[in-house]
Amino acid sequence: MSFWTSGSGAPITGNLKDAKVPDFTVIPDGTMALAKIESFEFANKPATKYKGPETIYEIKWKITAGDFVNREVTQKIKPFDGKPFQIDRALNMMKLIMNLCHYTNHSNEAPDTESLKPMVGKILGIKISEYSIPKKDEPGNIEGNHVTEVHPAADFKCETGVKKEVVHSRSNVESAFSRNAPEIGGALDDLPF
Repeated sequence: MSFWTSGSGAPITGNLKDAKVPDFTVIPDGTMALAKIESFEFANKPATKYKGPETIYEIKWKITAGDFVNREVTQKIKPFDGKPFQIDRALNMMKLIMNLCHYTNHSNEAPDTESLKPMVGKILGIKISEYSIPKKDEPGNIEGNHVTEVHPAADFKCETGVKKEVVHSRSNVESAFSRNAPEIGGALDDLPF
């Protein structure tokens, strides 16, 4: 086997388009794209510093058409915990995806990863949204994408959305004014400028 043997079977060209590292910036809010289900799994997620443990369904979508081809987006469906309307919405999303994939679940039990495998490889239209959440114990935000809508692939139109301008305010941010508050009766207009 030669050093220059391709792992994917595509020819090694040395062209920029074949060597360029893919872009991992956040996909603009409201982007509509055709995407293939890469995986559809039942998962017990452990607790992190940002949230507690959760039992979810997780779909990894690989975009097949539009401006973000080959990018992946994750969709989490949470039908086990939450308020009644949140659980109903999650169950409706599961049922919608199953219907669009022409999948029939013959059991009244929650599907496991193995029973969801027939939907892997199916292509549907998805709507992608952005999220931005302030980090709890350090500056900055956690940003990313998630899937908010799923549509039939037939006659689906791909569109690129618009990047959200997100501004987070922190009420507990310390400033010079909060550290050096004037004494009772003092005024900030005493400043010499």
